[in-house]
Amino acid sequence: MSTQTVESHLIPCAQAPLRIPLRNILATLTLTVSSLAVVGHVWQGTGYEMLIVAMGWPHVLMGFAFYFGKVLRDETNARISFSLLCLITIAVWIVHYNYAITGLIYLYFLYHAFRDEVFVYLQTRARHRAQMGVFAVAGIGPLILLMLLVPKQQDFRQDMRLVEFRSDVVAANGWTLISFKPVPNSGGHYFYFYLQAPHTTGVRAFTAQATTTDVIANGEVLVGDQPWDKAADLVFRPRYADSPQTPGGSPDYTPDVIPVLLTGGHRVGQTFTAERDGLAGIWLPIKELERQTGPTRFVFHLASPPLLPYSRVLTILRILLIGVLAAWLVLKLLPGKRNNPQLWTYLLVLVSAFAIIQMTLKSTANEGYAVPRIFQFVVIFHYWSWYVFSLHKLRANAGSPTTPTLGGIYELLLWRLRQRPYFIVAVILLNVLSASLVFWYYQLNGPLPLRYGFDYSNFLYILVLHVTFSFNLARGLNLRNSIARPV
Repeated sequence: MSTQTVESHLIPCAQAPLRIPLRNILATLTLTVSSLAVVGHVWQGTGYEMLIVAMGWPHVLMGFAFYFGKVLRDETNARISFSLLCLITIAVWIVHYNYAITGLIYLYFLYHAFRDEVFVYLQTRARHRAQMGVFAVAGIGPLILLMLLVPKQQDFRQDMRLVEFRSDVVAANGWTLISFKPVPNSGGHYFYFYLQAPHTTGVRAFTAQATTTDVIANGEVLVGDQPWDKAADLVFRPRYADSPQTPGGSPDYTPDVIPVLLTGGHRVGQTFTAERDGLAGIWLPIKELERQTGPTRFVFHLASPPLLPYSRVLTILRILLIGVLAAWLVLKLLPGKRNNPQLWTYLLVLVSAFAIIQMTLKSTANEGYAVPRIFQFVVIFHYWSWYVFSLHKLRANAGSPTTPTLGGIYELLLWRLRQRPYFIVAVILLNVLSASLVFWYYQLNGPLPLRYGFDYSNFLYILVLHVTFSFNLARGLNLRNSIARPV
């Protein structure tokens, strides 16, 4: 839910001490880490997806409920804004459905989350009275752009499926099936799968096969996320939900087959386009190269889209842009500007916490553990941050709202949600209902139509709607009309 719902003018008031927003950050981080640790312990990688969807629906619904109240009240330009935001949302949905712009959606949400954290700070310090807008603070614009450029492209890769298995299930000869829950609507979409054996640095235990002949249209073999100049494609076959249980034929289907080492700690993968819906597994010829004393652990990832490291030109351009934005930020913070030293202390604490968490998650993931990606961590942090902020705001404003005399049932509902007890009850009920439906879909094989609302991949569409409707177009339209109005 966007917290940007007030006008961007300043009303003098005694500011709350800095320790209050810092305390709220600590509470939010604690709730985020604890909830992710619990679901990760119980369900591993699937648990992180379940938590994002389960907490996401109440967050989105409550945010949209308050926004729609403005539309029903016909506030200035609210209905025009609503129509434009609907069109923008549908346009992004159509583009994502056809081209899988997952990385851009991640950046879209990161912008939304970081902007809201600045707003939360300003509102908390102002004791939840009207305060200056986020971009009125000197340096916030270049800082947000800088924050969006610092993450690398592969940091936004979406793991659609994750499977762990041990070498004792590898077929002695022929194909080994790595199966996973079928991916709906996979036909015609681009995928990247990769296999990694953690804790095997320097070990030559198992190999896959690759071919020097280009046999996979629109695909290539990748080692360590980089194209491998010794071969063109991995030897593999996708399995679909309606496919036979055996792929048939020998893995050595060309005379140009060469081995590719699976162990050693690096990633071995392939990009490809699925031929039809229901992608449910990958057949690979895995062979034992050297005898091991114990079983080897493998981690298989199916990712979409295949967000790979930037090319050399884009890497240089990214570094140059980071340098330009950093210089712009320094200029904005020079004495005499409208900067806010305590805000920058708050942001330094926030950014430092996320930098430490990202380094921890990356190092742990490289060891083969099922940890959340930084984007997943940010989403859960954003959910909890809104709850912490809202409860603090409702407690600070307790007793101030008056019962609405006009507006009917919907206005009464919104008035109830602005009361702390009713808000807490609504949050608990919505989260329990959402979590139950997510558990039904993920763990109890619920009806297939549930995937449209509760599958992690499809929930990206809901996040797009949520972020898009956080923009205050009505205010922008009103400002434009005021400028254009004759005096």
